[in-house]
Amino acid sequence: MVHLNPSFVPPTFTGEFRHKVEGKGRITIPAKWRFEEEVEMFVIAKSAKRCLIVLTRAEVDRMKAELGELPADERADLLDIFGRNLRQVTLDKAGRITLPEDLCAQFKISGEVWLSGSVDTFSIWNVADFEANKAAEEARKAALMKKLGL
Repeated sequence: MVHLNPSFVPPTFTGEFRHKVEGKGRITIPAKWRFEEEVEMFVIAKSAKRCLIVLTRAEVDRMKAELGELPADERADLLDIFGRNLRQVTLDKAGRITLPEDLCAQFKISGEVWLSGSVDTFSIWNVADFEANKAAEEARKAALMKKLGL
């Protein structure tokens, strides 16, 4: 859905939440992350971190604009990759989205999952991958803090 209201501001995706995926890959997102109306969103796999990333139309448009700054051949290749892997979904008025089956299977997204905010996007993780990633981030953060003498 395109927003005609110029004062429309999407929610800020912050915090971490543990939720359940219902039958057919449907998940309810946190109330703080919802829109007042049904909206178009996008899902893409983030292979390096083994999770799904959920993006708003504004975030997809921002990424497309960044790609527009690249040389034509790189832009065309990246748009092919981006377009092939991006999946359109609808966030309904009740705050639910249905995740693509193949992506859920690929990343073992079922039962309980973690939702993690990244301000303009949010990610959906299976519990084991989320906890492993979080532990790795904590170790990396501790090493960086140690370099600073903190």
